[in-house]
Amino acid sequence: MSRSPEKKSPLKLRPDLEIQPMEYRGQKGILVSDRLGLIRNPVLLQGEALEVLALIDGHHEAQDIRLEFLRRRGYSLSGAGVVDEILENFRKLWLLDTQEFRQRRQELVQEFAALAVRPPALAGEAYPEHPEELKKFLMKILELEKLPPEVEKLVSGRNPAVLVAPHIDLQRGRRLYSLAYQLLAGKKYDRVIVLGTGHAVEEGVISLTEKDFSTPLGRVKTDKEVVENLRLAGAALTAPDDFAHKKEHSIEFQLLFLQHLMGNDFDLVPMLFGSFLPWLETAGRAADIPGLRPFLNALAEIAAEPGTLVVAGVDLCHVGPKFGHQQTASELKEAVLAFDQELVEALLHWQPELFWRRVRVSGDRFNVCGFPVLASLLEMFKVKDGVFLGYELAEEPASLSAVSFAAAVYF
Repeated sequence: MSRSPEKKSPLKLRPDLEIQPMEYRGQKGILVSDRLGLIRNPVLLQGEALEVLALIDGHHEAQDIRLEFLRRRGYSLSGAGVVDEILENFRKLWLLDTQEFRQRRQELVQEFAALAVRPPALAGEAYPEHPEELKKFLMKILELEKLPPEVEKLVSGRNPAVLVAPHIDLQRGRRLYSLAYQLLAGKKYDRVIVLGTGHAVEEGVISLTEKDFSTPLGRVKTDKEVVENLRLAGAALTAPDDFAHKKEHSIEFQLLFLQHLMGNDFDLVPMLFGSFLPWLETAGRAADIPGLRPFLNALAEIAAEPGTLVVAGVDLCHVGPKFGHQQTASELKEAVLAFDQELVEALLHWQPELFWRRVRVSGDRFNVCGFPVLASLLEMFKVKDGVFLGYELAEEPASLSAVSFAAAVYF
């Protein structure tokens, strides 16, 4: 019989698992994946495996789980062996928060920390890995849309200081990527600060890295001195390592367009923002988060320097069963559109407290993943003249879910 893992201590699932409800061949299940890369291919769990997974709550040992499973099955003699086999498979698939997992994760963190350059994470998957094919791919996106005449009039002859663009996959977000990044055609900047959504920031609020970034279009140097100054200003709120950057796409997608339009001759200041939800009820704006104001002040000084562009790679609402809602995206659509309109209005009128209040009142019901980035952006300048470029709610029929995103430019 296979051994049952972690018999003498409560079994816990990894905290970083990504779990997506789905239906396959008429049977409910969940698809499990991770950003760490230990789960090579998403794992579909159904039937008995799903029942056992539901019993792993961090408080009960393998023996407790086995007995509860047997109780629910009428104490079938074969049940114990089934549970042991499933738990062993969970261990092998890296689903459990075991000592073996924590050790392997630390090894991966150290391996990434030793790198001088952050390699592309999604080349050959989300976009072409060969430079010429990638250039054609990006050009096709940039040529997809034409700015409306009234918008073109507003932005004509002006150099953007801040660009808000999606970080959703390049194909689904292509229309708004086109509207946002065509504004940089023919522009040059000495420095670009990219504020990315940190989907995998586990410790701290801000993840900084001194690594240069590479893509199939070449290598961009990171301004290490600026990053170090920001790290000092952020103090305890900065993550202890830069591992969150390893698989993160919210900066990588922006960098592709920046390189394509401006080459590699600019300094990069990359950062990822983790969750602000612990302070949603106690703070009235991002600057109220204890310890964050010095970081935002330092960031504002850098952003105000001539020749500097700030890019925010953000999406807005994530709704539907895929993101934990009982209702489908179609059922939530009207509420999402109204909510996003309020957020966009607060952004365009540069109202940090109103923006924060809108999310707080909703209880972050709609999972606004770009909330920390946008709340911080509103603290970086006193007021900015903004132009709304576009908005979309991209539905995913297979999961009955949707993601919203917008594009805007400020001068």
